[in-house]
Amino acid sequence: MASSARLDELKKKFEENPRRYFAPLANEHRKSGDLDQAISLCRAHLPLQPAHISGHIVLAQALFEAGSVDESRDIFLAALGLDPENLIALRYLGDIARETNDVDTARSWYRRV
Repeated sequence: MASSARLDELKKKFEENPRRYFAPLANEHRKSGDLDQAISLCRAHLPLQPAHISGHIVLAQALFEAGSVDESRDIFLAALGLDPENLIALRYLGDIARETNDVDTARSWYRRV
């Protein structure tokens, strides 16, 4: 569970500079289990910064954890379009393939990690 002090600190920084702090704030919400807030923050700010890799990763992780596996896969793939070697995206794509019993695809993603 995210500490209240850490959330408060990130909220203050976000108020001062939302472009820089939306992804860390969303990630802290994600880690604390507030997936809806994490997803909402990312959906509001990513269109303004479509190349923000961390924003894509946090959104995809939150969607995955919320059970929106297909959408999370799409976002992780988009993140790889920005950073083809992003280890978080590669690992999650392997996990998604493994969960759907697509062992060959899972191995392919894991090899890239």
